[in-house]
Amino acid sequence: MAGLLLVSLGVWAFNNLGSDNEPQKRESKKIEKPNIPEVEEFGGVHLEKVGDKVRQKGWGTLTLLETKPVNKSFELAHMEITIKDIRRILLSSLSKEAESELESYTGLSFEEAYSIYYKDNLSMEEIDQKAAWSKADIGEQVSYLEITYSVENKDSKELQFFTMEHVTFNGDLTYDVPTKNFIHSGDTFIGTKKVSRSDYQPGEKREGTIGLLIDPEENMGELDSFSFTTDDISDGESHELLMKGTSFEVPLRGE
Repeated sequence: MAGLLLVSLGVWAFNNLGSDNEPQKRESKKIEKPNIPEVEEFGGVHLEKVGDKVRQKGWGTLTLLETKPVNKSFELAHMEITIKDIRRILLSSLSKEAESELESYTGLSFEEAYSIYYKDNLSMEEIDQKAAWSKADIGEQVSYLEITYSVENKDSKELQFFTMEHVTFNGDLTYDVPTKNFIHSGDTFIGTKKVSRSDYQPGEKREGTIGLLIDPEENMGELDSFSFTTDDISDGESHELLMKGTSFEVPLRGE
């Protein structure tokens, strides 16, 4: 009887020890990828707060890095310009088409190359080559500055005008908007040259968005100031100069 009891205890101990030593099955956990919304149209309009991301189909991922609400209006004769906000956005996971498109907005524009090299008696083809050589490859990611605004003709006659010819950030980072803006919509889609711009009809209001690439070598800190210089205002029919362009300062500290 004692022998039988010992055998039973042995079997019980073996079974229990075996179950304790048996490797526990681990439930396989899926590594969840961030759920980034995908849109067909320009993705910037979908970014509301810092950290927001959106995937623009066939183009790349946009991440909001910094935003400065402005919501201030500036008047030049009968033109009213309202700056809505200024933002810094990261572009990543770019498609080859997007990389190629953005590269054309790096380096010197033809106009900038001409202003530098025309004194060297170079031909137009040689100056154009200088501009082409200045272009930089777009890396895995690149940041850009975005300005959203509106402009309204409050006059009773047709006017010729372009809202932003030049813009400057933080006092020293300056862009020639007609040649460096890669977002063409609303106001900026009208044309980059005076001869190609559609005049503002009486009472007409346009929305505008401007995108300007930040050179990776540029040590871009927090946005603390912004200024812009406008085009001249001319009569839409006679092309008579009505008012020279002017500059406006937009402080961003504390915004």
